[in-house]
Amino acid sequence: MIIVSGQWLRPQDTANWQIEEGLHPLLNEMIASPIQFDYNSVAELIFELNIRKNIVASARALHQSGAKFATFVKTYGNKAFWRVSPEGALELKYKMPPSKAIRDIFENGTFYAFECATAIVVIYYMAVLKTIGDDRFDLNFQRITLYDWHYEKLPIYTEAGRDFVIGDCLYFNNPDFNPQKAQWRGENVILLEKDLYFAHGLGILSGEKIIEKLNSFRKKDAVQSAYLLAQATRLDIPSLYRMMH
Repeated sequence: MIIVSGQWLRPQDTANWQIEEGLHPLLNEMIASPIQFDYNSVAELIFELNIRKNIVASARALHQSGAKFATFVKTYGNKAFWRVSPEGALELKYKMPPSKAIRDIFENGTFYAFECATAIVVIYYMAVLKTIGDDRFDLNFQRITLYDWHYEKLPIYTEAGRDFVIGDCLYFNNPDFNPQKAQWRGENVILLEKDLYFAHGLGILSGEKIIEKLNSFRKKDAVQSAYLLAQATRLDIPSLYRMMH
C-alpha cells in the first residue's frame, strides 16, 4: 500500500508514469503489499524505487566481488582507503573520498573480509551512492566506520511483520548455535526476489538452504531449527530523501 500526500495510490494511477521500465514490477509489488509506505511526494516514492533496485544490484555485486566473511577480530580491508581498529572496524582514512572507498570494496573485494551486518551496511552505502552520485555522497558521508550495525547518518529502522518487499534486509535466527561458532547465531540477508536471498558468507540461496546451512552450525543435541524472524530492516526513505535534497 502506497500513500502519497495523504492519497492512496492505485495501480491505474501509475499507468502513464514516465519511470524506468524495470521499476514497474517493484512499484506494483509495493502497491499490492499490506505494508503501508508513506511519502510526501511522487519524487520520494521514485527515490525509494531506485534505492531498492540499487540495494538488490549492490547485494549481487558484493556477492561477485570476492569479499570474504570474517569475524570482527579477523576483519581486514584495503589499506589504501581503510584502517582497521582493534575492535575490527573499518575506518575511512582522513581526506579519503568516501565514494571511492565504498566503490573499492566492490572493485577489489579480495582485499576485504567482514561479517554479515557490516555487509548489509556496505550494501546500503553503495545503493545510496548509486542513487545520488559521488558528489552528494561525499558531501553527506564524510566519515564512515564499517562495523556491525554502525551506520552514521543513514536512517535505518526495523519493523515487525511477516510481509516483505524486494530490497528488505531480513534476519535468519539460529537460537541453538554452536557457542564455538558464535558468528553463526544468525544471518542478515537481503531479499533479492521471492524466496531468494543474499547472505554474506553463505551466498545467494533460498530460505530453505540458508536454514539448512545455519542448522549445520548448531550445538550438539540442538532441538530448535534456525528460522526467519518476523521483521524487516529498511532505510527510512522520506528522511533520507530530505537529507539528500
